[in-house]
Parts: sequence; C-alpha cells; structure tokens
Amino acid sequence: MILHPAEPFDFRRTLRFILSPPVLANGRRFEPLLDHFEEGEYRRAAEIEGKLVIYGVSENLSDSSPALRVRILSDGRDSRPLEAVAALVRRQLALDLDLLPFYRLGSSDPVLARLAIHFRGMRIPQVANPYEALVSAILEQQVNLSFAHQAKRALIERYGRVTEYGGRSYRLFPSPEAIARATPQELRRLQISGPKARYIIGISSAVTKGDLDLESLRTMGSAPAIERLCALKGVGDWTAHYVAMRALGHCDCLPAADVGLQKSVQFFYGLRQQPPPARVEKLARHWTGWRSYATFYLWLTYWEDTSWRLALRDEIRRSRKAALP
Repeated sequence: MILHPAEPFDFRRTLRFILSPPVLANGRRFEPLLDHFEEGEYRRAAEIEGKLVIYGVSENLSDSSPALRVRILSDGRDSRPLEAVAALVRRQLALDLDLLPFYRLGSSDPVLARLAIHFRGMRIPQVANPYEALVSAILEQQVNLSFAHQAKRALIERYGRVTEYGGRSYRLFPSPEAIARATPQELRRLQISGPKARYIIGISSAVTKGDLDLESLRTMGSAPAIERLCALKGVGDWTAHYVAMRALGHCDCLPAADVGLQKSVQFFYGLRQQPPPARVEKLARHWTGWRSYATFYLWLTYWEDTSWRLALRDEIRRSRKAALP
C-alpha cells in the first residue's frame, strides 16, 4: 500500500529520533529495542486485530512527491489487516500534519527559522500507543540515557512477546496485562526502582481494569490531557508533556523544566545562564500553537555533531549583530 504524506515530509529525519539516540560521550551506541531499520526499511512488530504482525515502511522513490510503501512482512500467504497497519503508520509518522503553519510561525525567530531549514519535513514520531510512551517515560525519569535504555530492554525481554521474520526476532512492548501481573519485587530485579515499579504496575492495573483510558486522551486538548496524566501517581509535568507530544499528537506542549531544552535554549539564544522554566515559558510564548515542534527541533540539535552546533550558533550571532541599528 502506498501512503502520501502532507508535504514537506522527511522520512529519514523523522525516524532518526527513535532509531539513533545520540552517541554518548564515551562513544557508546544503543542497539534497537523495538524499532529497526533494515534493508532500507523501517520495521516494527505490533498486535493488530489480535494478530502479531511485523510491518515495514520504506520510501517509494518512484513517485515524484514524497510517498511511503507500507507492507506486512510474512513468509506465507495470509490476509493480514493491512488497512489497520496503514492507519497506524499514518498516525505514527504524523503523515497528515501540515507543518507549513509552524514554519511560518518560526520564520521571525532567528533560531527556529534556521532549524526549520535544517530539519525541514521532520515530524515528531509517535509511539505506537500512549501506554508504551507513559511506561517508557517513567523509566526515563531522573536517570541517564544508558540506565533507562538498560531498564527498558530488561522489561521488554522479560514481559514482551516476540515474533520472527527472516531469521530475526522482533519484540513487542509488554502489554498492560503482563505488567499488571508482575510484583514490585520482580521489577526491582530488572533494576527498576521500587517507586517506579509501583507506579508502572498501578498504571498497568488501571488500564487493564478499564479505569484508565489513555487512548481517549488523544481527543482532548493539550491542557486537559496533561492534567489527567499528572493526576496519575508517578507522573509529573515533564512526563505528562512528553507523553502528550510523543503519543497523543498534541502540537502545543512545552516541557519547560527539561534540562536538555533549557541548555539548548541557552546555547542558541545566547543566554548567559541556563534558563529556569519560567524563562523558557516566556520565550516560548512566541511558539504558541507549535511549542511541541519548537521543543523537538531544539532537542534534535543534540543529534548533530558539535561543529554543526557551533557553526549554527555563530551564524545566529552574526545575524543578530547585523540586525542591530
């Protein structure tokens, strides 16, 4: 099946956030957990209409305009639900989102204007479902990237299902039912702290019992969705904003307390000190309506090498000086 995204669209940049976390200072790279890029194709396993499937997404280079080819990988003949997979891909890659209003908004901002050129067509890749995003965000709270990756991998390997294609194994994120049956002691053995273990099990139990409908948060506005998330034990402002950005498709979220965002704002906007949340919020008023994308484009600068970041900062400084009377 061929899907046509709203233009501009950049397939490789959209995938880069989930496929290639920044290399650590010690040179360490992270192996894929759920998302894979093999033979020029993005691949992931999912449960679709009760069936475990592996789907692939690749660029359809025969089209003059951006187009993606979606298929279900299978060694035999079957009638897998391709329409449902296509709908998942369309949401996962935000194919229907029109980015041109964001670029027009950022054109008067010396930083965003340049980032929009460099990352043009990059969408915020959406996690397959809000539950996965929420559990992953809790695991990432107040720990470094390496430790969070290790804990997430252990959780997936212990509780997630696995399917195979072409001699490779593809894992699925654990279901709420699987985690709800676990005990805090079992999660502690995976190097997950006691409080986080209790939060994750509690959320999983609520989803399993039907007391928590995370999917319904997609249809809410950003503010009520974030308020609902913050009411959950173990979910603070950063986690709620991150889930809203990465799984609910909300375009106007601002995790102002995020250290990475604060440092990026300081670096590119020429601030003497790392700005507190209030300063970030004040600056971000100019981004209203698209604060999620402004945040993400600033985050993505960490995926570039140091020389590029320095060159862009110097270019912005020169432009500001030239604009002075």
